[in-house]
Amino acid sequence: MATYKKGYKKQNPQLTLLKTILAIIATVIVLVLVAFVYDKATDWRDYNSYNHLETYDQVLDQEKEDYVVYFYSETCPTCQDIKRDVLEVLNDEDKDNNNVYLVDTNNLSQSAVGEGEEAYTDTNLTEDLGIESISTPLFVVVSNGEFEEVIKGPVSIDDFLEALASDSYNPFND
Repeated sequence: MATYKKGYKKQNPQLTLLKTILAIIATVIVLVLVAFVYDKATDWRDYNSYNHLETYDQVLDQEKEDYVVYFYSETCPTCQDIKRDVLEVLNDEDKDNNNVYLVDTNNLSQSAVGEGEEAYTDTNLTEDLGIESISTPLFVVVSNGEFEEVIKGPVSIDDFLEALASDSYNPFND
């Protein structure tokens, strides 16, 4: 291989192109690996990463003092619009205490009943919550073991999430 006057070796154009292509391939592989690791490290972006309640009676009957129940539906456009924000805040809230429960309204059923007992239904839950119907998105907040409030509607939910994220939600700070 020929050299320049200052001692540098002349590069063959094919060799230079090969090195460039290999560098690009290596960079792409590293980026894909980083994206894969990041995706695995952020499971919180999926509803399935949280505890789900399956019956109406479980909503107000957890053994925790303070917890939040989030009602959503996969077919609800508003739920899909706020999904990332909701799950990000709930993930931060849930890390230490496991005090977040989700309810997929499409998979919610009445409680199992024994002989002579009445099932706890959506009607019972809406009466206990003081609302007309269960619509999505909706938050139910339980503080000190007692039902605190229902938060529904995108504006109210945004304010609630902001208060949770900044630890300024009063019922949880008592």
